[in-house]
Amino acid sequence: MSSTPSEFIETLVETIEKTRKKKGLRQTDVCRKADISRSAYQSLLYEKKISLLRLVKIMYALGMETNLKGLVHYEKIRTLDDIRDAAKEKEMPQRIRRPHG
Repeated sequence: MSSTPSEFIETLVETIEKTRKKKGLRQTDVCRKADISRSAYQSLLYEKKISLLRLVKIMYALGMETNLKGLVHYEKIRTLDDIRDAAKEKEMPQRIRRPHG
């Protein structure tokens, strides 16, 4: 896993290019399918700069939309009742002791 934002972007760009080449597409093919300019695509490759919309368009054009799902994953917001109920479920049953005598 990438340890810095710059390394993450570099890995993302490499993954996009590997996917493009694996699919046998030229950069111009991707640009046409994504409806972006070639200069925008090259800005991603060489300057590592692109709008989020264009990046998503590129990934959809390459069939990489499943890679984007992690970006929109969120924890379900729980109510106080949900938290209390979960805590009750985790409570261990108390040991029953026999009376002495």
